[in-house]
Parts: sequence; structure tokens; C-alpha cells
Amino acid sequence: MVEGYNIALTIGGKTLCGRTQDDLTIAAKVKESITKDDEGETQRRITGHDVSFSVSGLIEVGNSVATKLDRDDVIAMALAKGSQAEVTVVYSCTNGDSYTGTAIITNYTESSNSEDDATYGLDLQISGEFTIVS
Repeated sequence: MVEGYNIALTIGGKTLCGRTQDDLTIAAKVKESITKDDEGETQRRITGHDVSFSVSGLIEVGNSVATKLDRDDVIAMALAKGSQAEVTVVYSCTNGDSYTGTAIITNYTESSNSEDDATYGLDLQISGEFTIVS
């Protein structure tokens, strides 16, 4: 059994401040074909995978810890363009394998109201391969 706190997503070698949840989605890219040789039976094969992350947490500003990304760091990454928008991510689990890839931030949201703590949501999409760290 793995406890949620034993799983971490790092971006550019740093973890996100105030993380409360990480969600990993791996979706197969399926190619379908029908040929006369297959007598009309659909053939399916996996040609790759779409890998994405959704992260949510409590907003922290002015974090002085060098190993963490605070709100301002994440907003700067979300606004980056071109090759500057690509970040290296590592997804790891205590006593399990770690996986790495290059990602882009596809969405960043902040939510705040007059009573609760401010929260953020961050979506990342892996561009290219998502591979095991050797």
C-alpha cells in the first residue's frame, strides 16, 4: 500500500509548495485499421501514450526554500513561451520506480474567496517520451 505523501512530482528539480494532490493520467494512443485480409475485423495497436498531470495545492508566496516552487515561480513557468516553456518533470514513489519526461504547463488556475485558503491548480502535458529513470 502506498500512502499519498510517498508520491512526488518535481518540476525542474523542485517540488511545488503546498501540494495537496497530484493526479497522473496515462492514455493509450490507439490506431485502428480494417483490411480485407483481416476479413473486416478491426485491428488495434498502441502507437504511444498521452501523459498528463494535474496538481493542486495551497498557494504559498515568498517561500525561501531553494527546493520548492512557490506561486510566483509557477506563474513565471506558466507564462513562458517557446523552449523556455519546457520543463523537466520527475514523478517518483517511495520504494517504487521514478519516471521522467519533458512537459509543458497547459493550464494554471488560482482560486480564492473571503474565507478559505487560496488554492491553485496546475496541468502539465508530457511532450515526447515518459520513461523510467535508470
